[in-house]
Amino acid sequence: MVLFLVGLGLADEQDITLKGLRAVQSCDKVYLESYTSILFVGDFKARMESLYGKEVTLAHRETVELEADDILLNAYKGNVAFLVVGDPLSATTHADLIMRARSFQAPDSDSVTPVEVRIIHNASITTALGSSGLAGYNFGQTISVPFWTEGWRPDSWLERIGENMGLGLHTLCLSDIKVREQSIEDMSRGIVRYQPPRYMLIPQLIRQLLAAAKEHKVDYLNPDRTLAIALCRMGAESEGDRRGELIVAGTLTELLSYTEPTPEQIAQDEKDDDAYEEENPTASEKEMDERREARAVRRAIEFWGEPLHTLILVGSRLHPMEVAYGQCLARPGSRWAEVAEQVYGCRA
Repeated sequence: MVLFLVGLGLADEQDITLKGLRAVQSCDKVYLESYTSILFVGDFKARMESLYGKEVTLAHRETVELEADDILLNAYKGNVAFLVVGDPLSATTHADLIMRARSFQAPDSDSVTPVEVRIIHNASITTALGSSGLAGYNFGQTISVPFWTEGWRPDSWLERIGENMGLGLHTLCLSDIKVREQSIEDMSRGIVRYQPPRYMLIPQLIRQLLAAAKEHKVDYLNPDRTLAIALCRMGAESEGDRRGELIVAGTLTELLSYTEPTPEQIAQDEKDDDAYEEENPTASEKEMDERREARAVRRAIEFWGEPLHTLILVGSRLHPMEVAYGQCLARPGSRWAEVAEQVYGCRA
C-alpha cells in the first residue's frame, strides 16, 4: 500500500513520466492538487482521466491541509496517487503530507503504522529556467510575490532580492495564484463564497516589485537599468485559441511598456468610465478601480497570454553567452545589450 507523489510536469496531461503513469494506473484513488499551480489546458481533468484511465479527484487546499488523514487512510488500505503540477516537492504542503504519512496511525492500530511514500519527480519551472539562456548555477534565492490588498502589503521578498543582487545572482520571481479564496467581508459574515481565480501577470508582478523598491528606497531595481526575462506558460504548446510558451527579455521598463495603453486608449477609457458613472451614479471608487484593473488585465493577456507568468531578475554575474542569448529573446528596439554592457559590464 503506497502513497505516490507524482509530478505532472509543466504543461498538460501528457507531460507525466512513464514511471508516473504506471504508478497512477496502479492506484485505487487519484487526487490532483489544484491550488499551487495549474495545467495549461481548460479541460485538463477530462483529458487526464481519458489518458490515465482513472477518475481524478480535485484536492483543494482545505482537502490537503485539513483532510490529510483521509488521504493517508486510503493509502493505508490501497495505492493512492497524489498528482502535483510540476515537481511534487515544490511546495511545503506536500512535504508536510510526507511527514504525516511517516507518523500515521491507522484506526485499528495502537501504534504508528507508517504509510509508504514514493516520490516520482518531474520538470518544474526551476528546471525550465535554461530556456532563459541564464546559467542555472548563477541563481540565488527564489521568491514568491503575493497579491497586495488594501490592508496587506507583504514585501519581505524585497530583502531576498537585495541579497541576490549583492552577490550578482539572478532571482526567480514566482507570481501569486489565488484559487478558492474568500473575501474578508464574506469571512467576517460567515458566508462561504469563493472569489473567481486570480493569477498574477507580468505587469502586476513588475509593478509590485517597483512599488516596494520605491517605498523602501533601495538602490537596486531601477526599472531602466535592471534586466529581466519574462517566462510565460513554460512547456506549453499552442492549441486552439491558447498560446504556447512566450519568453521575452528586456529592461523592466520595456517589459512594462508592452501593455501600456496608447493615448487614444486612455482617452477612450476615460470616456467609457464617465459614461458608466452617469449610468451608475452610486458606483463606488472601489468599483471603478476594479473596472480599471480589469482593463489592465485584458491588455496584459493580449500581449503576454494566459497564466502562468514568471519573471527572472538578472544579476550582475553575466556571461557573454547569457547576454547573446538574451538578445535573441529581446524585442526589436530593446536596450538589452546596451544595459548589459553599460550597467552590468558584460557584452556578447
